[in-house]
Amino acid sequence: MTKRILLIDDDSSIRRSLSLGLNQLGYDVEPCDCGFKALNKLDLYTKNSVNLDSVVVDVNLPDINGIKLGKIIKSKYPDSAIMYITGYADKLDLSDIEDIKEEGLLEKPFTADDLITEINKILGKHSKAPKPETEEGKEVKTSSAYVLIKVKNNTDYFSLFQKLYFMDNVVYCDATQGDIDIFMLLQSDSIDGCMEVYENNIKKIKEIQDVRFLPVSVPMLNDNIKEIVNAVGIGLFDDMHGMNKIRDSHKSVCSYILLNVDREKLDNIYPILKLTDNILYCDYTEGSYNLILMVYGTQFSEIDKIIENKISNLDGVLKVKKYPIINVFEM
Repeated sequence: MTKRILLIDDDSSIRRSLSLGLNQLGYDVEPCDCGFKALNKLDLYTKNSVNLDSVVVDVNLPDINGIKLGKIIKSKYPDSAIMYITGYADKLDLSDIEDIKEEGLLEKPFTADDLITEINKILGKHSKAPKPETEEGKEVKTSSAYVLIKVKNNTDYFSLFQKLYFMDNVVYCDATQGDIDIFMLLQSDSIDGCMEVYENNIKKIKEIQDVRFLPVSVPMLNDNIKEIVNAVGIGLFDDMHGMNKIRDSHKSVCSYILLNVDREKLDNIYPILKLTDNILYCDYTEGSYNLILMVYGTQFSEIDKIIENKISNLDGVLKVKKYPIINVFEM
């Protein structure tokens, strides 16, 4: 049986030369120029019961960090053998090298023969991992909603913030800079439960000048894309075990980003943002801004660069507004 290799690299010349060389060695190669297309292809393989022997992942991809992509693939396809390739091994963090040392890492430039030699080493020591068991009946479904608040002038801001911060059903309550003073994230067993908190406990507060309720939902995506996002979502969230640490760390800062996205381009933009480094959340809502992001960085200037290089330039992003988070309890 012909062995099949999924090759993920954004360099078209490398994809062409490796595909040709691997084909000549008797391998069937499926080239992809980005991580999202690779996930789409893997999903199609699974649906059609197509065997996949190994995945070759460039560490530096335009849409998804290659190492993160490898973890996603492993979480969804535990039997796959993964080979990482890079032309910048000297720039990898020690933590990154530690993450991938059990797999394989090949530095560019290399030949198809070099690649096959390393892949065969992985396949030789690779054993099928048991599929994770799921516990039926243990999942608790919850609904979420954002509340965006503008506070009246001459208000005792700190007292109001404390009142909102310690309110029941509040997951996060953040003071921000800009024309929105406070972002809140509510959670309940239903969207009606969130609305009840909003109507009875928040909307009636006299110190609030203006308030908006934005329920979080799942966008109506192409079925195939939706399945991919849902499938990798668990793996991605597991990879964010330090999320609270990032938000609370004195070494990091966070900003909410509101995006107005062309609905016809949402199929492409939403999954890319869900998988982009430094984006903790990407939530779909309805209104003039249909995506709410939480972005973190070592400083706000880094967040500005992320917005400029990874968000604003996406085809279909029409408007971007940022709201840096202020640590009220340190003021």
